[in-house]
Amino acid sequence: MATLFRDLRYALRGLTRNPGLTAVALATLALGIGANTAIFSVVDGVLLRPLPYANPERLVTRENNLSAPELADVAVMARAFESVGGAALQPYDLKVGAEPVQGVSAMASGALFETLGARAMLGRTLTKDDDVPGGERVVVLGNAIWKREWNGDRTIVGKTILLAGAPWTVVGVMGPEFVLPDRKVDLYTPLRVTYPPGGSDRDVHFLRPLFRLKPGVTREAARADLAAVFAELGRLHPETDKGLDPTLLPLLDDVVGDSRRALAILIGAVGLVLLIACANLANLQLTSVSARSGELSIRAALGASRRRIVSQILAESALLAVLGGALGYLLSVWGVAALLSRFPEALPRLGNVAANGRVAAFTFAASLITSIVFGLAPAWQAASGRFAGALASSRSASQRDSGRLRGALVVAEIALALVLLVGAGLLLRALRQLQGIRPGFDAEGVLAAHIDLPESRYPEEPAQLTFRHALLDSLAAEPGVHAAMVSEVPLSGNELSHAFIIDGALPIAPGDEPSLWSRSVMGDYFGTMHIPLRAGRLLNDADRRGAPLVGVVNEAMARTYFPHANPLGSRLRWVRDSKVEWITIVGVVGDVRHFGLAEGEQPALYSPYEQFGRGWKRWGELVVRGPGGPAAVERLVRRKVRALDPLLPIARLRGMREIVGESLIRQRFNAELLSIFAAAALGLACVGIFGVMWSTVRRRRAEIGVRMALGAGPSRVVREVLGQGLRLIALGIGIGLAAAFALTRLMASLLFGVPPTDPATFLGVALLLGAAALLACWIPARRASRVDPMVVLRAE
Repeated sequence: MATLFRDLRYALRGLTRNPGLTAVALATLALGIGANTAIFSVVDGVLLRPLPYANPERLVTRENNLSAPELADVAVMARAFESVGGAALQPYDLKVGAEPVQGVSAMASGALFETLGARAMLGRTLTKDDDVPGGERVVVLGNAIWKREWNGDRTIVGKTILLAGAPWTVVGVMGPEFVLPDRKVDLYTPLRVTYPPGGSDRDVHFLRPLFRLKPGVTREAARADLAAVFAELGRLHPETDKGLDPTLLPLLDDVVGDSRRALAILIGAVGLVLLIACANLANLQLTSVSARSGELSIRAALGASRRRIVSQILAESALLAVLGGALGYLLSVWGVAALLSRFPEALPRLGNVAANGRVAAFTFAASLITSIVFGLAPAWQAASGRFAGALASSRSASQRDSGRLRGALVVAEIALALVLLVGAGLLLRALRQLQGIRPGFDAEGVLAAHIDLPESRYPEEPAQLTFRHALLDSLAAEPGVHAAMVSEVPLSGNELSHAFIIDGALPIAPGDEPSLWSRSVMGDYFGTMHIPLRAGRLLNDADRRGAPLVGVVNEAMARTYFPHANPLGSRLRWVRDSKVEWITIVGVVGDVRHFGLAEGEQPALYSPYEQFGRGWKRWGELVVRGPGGPAAVERLVRRKVRALDPLLPIARLRGMREIVGESLIRQRFNAELLSIFAAAALGLACVGIFGVMWSTVRRRRAEIGVRMALGAGPSRVVREVLGQGLRLIALGIGIGLAAAFALTRLMASLLFGVPPTDPATFLGVALLLGAAALLACWIPARRASRVDPMVVLRAE
C-alpha cells in the first residue's frame, strides 16, 4: 500500500510538471467518459430499469387494442393469465381554480390495478366492483395532479371534485412512482361508469390490454392459450373477432418499441468516441514517455526495476482516469439535463433518466477500463528496456518504436472518426430528406386546438353541432380568419378506422372486410389547410343532417379501390352500423402525410360532422388560419371559446408547423446526438495527428536543421512533413471507409430516402476528415520549416 501511495504522489507531481499535457488529457477523458455515461444514463432509464410494477417480467401485452367484451372474455376463458386488465385514454376538463384545465384520464377496467400489482398511496385503487354499469362515480388521482391542483392535501380521499361538470368522489391517490406504461395520465375512472357504451360494444377496440402471466407460465404457452381463446371468439363473433392476433409482447418491449435499435447505434457511437479518446491518451502518454526517456534511463541505471517503472506509468494513467472520470460524470449530468430539456419526448421512459448508483458505478468502471487501455501502450514502451540508448542518441530504438505505435494509433483514430462522421452524415441527409417532404397541406400560419366536449354538457349530437357551428361562425366573422374542424388532424398520432364495403363489389365474408380511415370535418377544412381538390367537389353547408350522405375520399382510396374506374358517384357504407346507410363519394382530394412524413397516406374518407351521426365523437381539432401571427390567433381562439363555454378548457394548442416538427423529433434526436459524437471524434482525431506530427518534428529537429543547412528549402521541409502525415491520413481514411461500408448497413431502418452506402456522404465525409487532418498536420509542418539550422547545429 505504501508503494501505491508513493507511485500516486510521484504521478501527481509528474502531471503538475506538465500542465498543458495534463489539461488536454483530462479534457479528452472527460469528453469520452462523459459521453458514454450520458448515453448509459439514457439506456439505464429507458431499457434497463424495470417497469414500476410488481413482478414486471410477468406482464405482457399485444400490439393491437381489444374491446371491453373481448377483454372480459379473455379473463374468463384463458387459463394462462393470473389477471387481465385494460385502459383507454380520454381528455377531461377539471375546474379547481379560476381557470378550467384539461388533462388525460384513464378509463380503467376493474382489474387494471390488480393486473399491474399497484397499490394506492392514499385510500384505495379501483376494483371490479367499481367497474359496473350505473356504478358510483369514483376517481383515483395521479400523484402529479394531486400535488399540482390540491397542493398534496392528504385529506382529499372522500372529497368530491368536478370532472366535466359532474361530481366524482376521490377514493385514492397513487404514489409518485406509478405511471401507466408509456402514458401520461392524471387520474383514473371506472370504464363502464365513464363510458357505458364502450363496456358493451364488441366493435370498439379502444382498450390497451395488459396480461399478468401465472407463475411459471411462459409467453409461448400463454400465446397458445390466447390463440385458442381468439379462435373460439372468432367462431362466436366473426363480424368483430375474426382473425385476432394472439402474439404477446413483454410489456417493456412494447413500451420501448423501436427505440432499442437507435439506442444501440448511439451506444456504439459513444463507444467509438471512448476508443478514440483512449488512443489519444495513449499517444499523449507515449509522447510523455518518449520525452522522459533520459530520466527513465537514469532511473534504470540507478537500479529501478522494470516493474517499478511500469507501475509508475500505470499510476499516472490511473490518476488521470480517476480525475477524468469525475469530470466526465459532471459533464454527463449536465449533458443529460440538456438532452431532456431539448428532447423531452424523443424516447419513451425518458422521465426515468437520472444519475443514480448504477450510473456512478458505470462511470467508475469506464474510468478503470480506460486507464488500463490507454496505459498499456506507454507501459509497454516503458518496459521495453531500451532506455540506455536514449542517453546516447535521440533516435533511439525506443523512440522509433514509439513513433510507429503513435502512428498506428492515429490511423485507428482517423478510421473510427470517419465511421462516426459517415453515420452522422447519413442521418443528417435522411433528416433533410424528411424535412423536404411536402405533407400534402400548408402548415404555415395554421393553428390547431384540440377541443373535447364533455359528455355532461354535450351528451347528444345536436348540442355538439350547435357549439361547433357557433364557434366556427364566430371565428369566420373576424376579418381574414379562416377556421374549420377535423376529428383527427394530420401527424397528431390520432386516427379512427371502420370496416366498410363498396356497393356492387363482390360479397365479403363477415370479419374479412377492409378498413377505411374515417375523418369528420366541418367548415372549409380543405381550403383552410390548402389540401387540393383532385376531382368532383368538396363538402359544403348543404351536406347537413337529413340530406343524402356524402363523403370525399383521398387519392390513396381512389388508387386502392378504384384503380381503373372513376370513384365519383360510387357508394360505400360502414358494415358495423345497425342501420344500412350508403355514403356517396362526391370528391377526391390530395393525400396528406397523416401518419408520418416517412409514411405514405392510407385510404381515408372525409365525411361531414353533421352526417356522421355519432354522439360519442365529441372530440375535434379546430384549425385556424388568420392574421397577426400565432400569438394573436391563439388569443382570438381562447376568447371565442371562453365566450361560448367558460368551463371548456383548450388543450394542445399548437401551430401546424410545430406539429410537423414534433413528428420528426426522434429523427432529430438521433441525428443531432450522433453529429455531436462525430464532431467530438473529429476533434480528437485532429488533436491526435497534430500531437504525433508535432512530436515527430520535435524529434527530428536536429535532422531538419542539418538538411536545411545543406540546402533544403522550407517548402521542401513542409512537403515532407505533410507527406508523412498524409500517409497516415490516407491509411486511416481507407480503413475507415471499409469499416463504414460494413457497419452503416445496421442503420438502414433509421434512414429515409438515403441508402446506407450513399456515395455522396462517403466522399464528402472523407474529404472533410482529410482536410481537417491535413490542417492539423500543416501547423507542425510550418514549425519545421522555420527551424534555424545554425541554432540547431550549435545546440548539437
